[in-house]
Amino acid sequence: MATKLEWDEAAKQRVDAAPFFVRKLIRHKVEKAARQQGLERITEELLDKVKKKQMDSQK
Repeated sequence: MATKLEWDEAAKQRVDAAPFFVRKLIRHKVEKAARQQGLERITEELLDKVKKKQMDSQK
């Protein structure tokens, strides 16, 4: 099983501010992206990258 990722407090707060029904999906997508990139920490920068990628794929 993959190692548990650390979350910056600011990134955690941003996800917690999202509607409850999408939080699990957001966490899953962001943690998957972090693991694919070999990262150990979730940051606001990573949240922004994942969000941009998601938005671009819906165009």
